[in-house]
Amino acid sequence: MNLRKAARLPFAALVAGVVALGSLAGCGSSSASGDDPTSVTGAFDWKRYDGEQITFLAAQTAWQKLLTPEKIDEFKQLTGITVNVESLPEAQMRQRLQVSLTANSADYDVYMTSVLQDGARFEDSGWYENLKPYVENPALTSADYTFDGFTEAIVDGHSIDGHLVTLPLQLETQMLYYRKDLLAARNIAVPTTMSELSAAAAALTDRSKGISGFAVRGKGAAAVSQVANFVYGYGSDYTDDQGKAAFNTPDGVEAFKAYGDLVRTYGPSGAVDQSWEELLPLFQQGKLAMWADNSGQAAETLNAKTSTVADQVGFAPMPAGPKAASQSYISWGAAISALSKKKGPAWYFVQWATSPQTATYVQQEGLATGRTGVPFGDKVPADFVEAFQSSLSAARPQLPRIKSVPEARDVIGQAIVVSIQGGDVAGAVGKAAQDFDRIVEAG
Repeated sequence: MNLRKAARLPFAALVAGVVALGSLAGCGSSSASGDDPTSVTGAFDWKRYDGEQITFLAAQTAWQKLLTPEKIDEFKQLTGITVNVESLPEAQMRQRLQVSLTANSADYDVYMTSVLQDGARFEDSGWYENLKPYVENPALTSADYTFDGFTEAIVDGHSIDGHLVTLPLQLETQMLYYRKDLLAARNIAVPTTMSELSAAAAALTDRSKGISGFAVRGKGAAAVSQVANFVYGYGSDYTDDQGKAAFNTPDGVEAFKAYGDLVRTYGPSGAVDQSWEELLPLFQQGKLAMWADNSGQAAETLNAKTSTVADQVGFAPMPAGPKAASQSYISWGAAISALSKKKGPAWYFVQWATSPQTATYVQQEGLATGRTGVPFGDKVPADFVEAFQSSLSAARPQLPRIKSVPEARDVIGQAIVVSIQGGDVAGAVGKAAQDFDRIVEAG
């Protein structure tokens, strides 16, 4: 897969077409208990690995919250396989995984991964097991798995150089969350452009009541995924066709400035220390009139046990920029560690976690899985479904498709912080672009 070329494709390409199982080809590493996945024969049996134990490292995401002990027990009842789940906040999870894989450790058999963040680096390092041979083998994959429920472009988006490195657990687009009651009280229409967003944020901000008109991530690297819609909407891009920085343009600088101005002027205090973990509770407590973040947060905003505004939450696509009406996406998937000694049982868990049955359970809760033909639940608000589905046709990657994404996020994140703090945005973006290019050249 050409990562740079794929990065420039809209997500419309990721929802068209279907991959037939017969088109899957390629080789893979050895399978569980010394088995090569291409050599396992016989009838499929969910109890093939009865009595085995595996370890799954998960980031604390919306999908992970749905992986309750009861669901893990369902998998054990089905397969006889014990799954030890270790879940950590995203930054800690990534650090733990990096240390483990760099040490060539087999501590983790399955782990959550984002191809946009990890893909090229993990594949280059040999840390991903190629899943194609497992999917292809009817002795290892249930006939009910229906791999063709993933579109061709979804498969391509989770593949690198022909290797299927992960399968999607949750698919998210950036979305505008808003308080229906506050907008209605001021007769404000849901913003559809960035200029309307700014005007609405100004009208909705009420410091005397502790209400911020608009919030979005401001915490450096964590904010890079959220500034993407601004970069695209203002007519810029993360990279050019050669993979070099493309955001150091007048349009790009204006995008960073607009992002920082909104957060600084209408957001809560302490913005540069806030990611979604800090902003979600503020929205739930009724302290944010509008909030932009990924769609995976929806279930928690609607949770009446933790959200005081659960009955007043509205959903909309991100407002269009002055140059484009782009949307953005990111996904989390399940990967098998190439270092695992139990790849067969690990595949059974990945297969179950990404199956139509599990996808149905997940989407009933309002979280998209990447499988086509699986409906959202009746309790999922219609405006959420409409906002999510309409976003897909124009969605582009939230992160640049390069090898050293963590390092690139750090340098772009520094420019975001400078903008929020009211500093020299053009200078900060220029420096970020220079550092970005050095990172790309260093590989």
